[in-house]
Amino acid sequence: MQPGDRLICAFVERTDVRGTFRTWPLHVTILPWLRLESSSDTIASGLVKALQPVNPFEVVMDGQAVFGPRRNRPAALVRLPTPFADIERRARNYFHKKRAWLVDETTKVRREFLPHVTAQGDKQMQPGNTFMCDRVYIVEQKGDFKQVAGEIILGT
Repeated sequence: MQPGDRLICAFVERTDVRGTFRTWPLHVTILPWLRLESSSDTIASGLVKALQPVNPFEVVMDGQAVFGPRRNRPAALVRLPTPFADIERRARNYFHKKRAWLVDETTKVRREFLPHVTAQGDKQMQPGNTFMCDRVYIVEQKGDFKQVAGEIILGT
């Protein structure tokens, strides 16, 4: 993706805002890459309002699947139903109102939202594993690395 592109996700482990990484930590992607001219702080403020009715929740992993263009990336599926579906819908509506470019809608390959945690190297979630989701993050592409550009604390 290009510098300045962002995505919305929930990390399995709490992550520092402004922290950077090259290799993804374990996470659930809520909205794939998007573009919006607003600052990450402005986006975070808007998402706080859009996600206001969503409270922190426990995430339970419930099965295995494979993802990726070659269907070779193991992933753990989130047990349904889950508040991630409501978060995805509310966030997508927010970005539609702001006229953001969303990669999955532009490329016409939007798939049904199926929350999952993709394995990252030797790290992966297993069925029955749990984690607490109390915040959602904005991640921004910065050249050859990514930066946590903002966080939205759920239930505030």
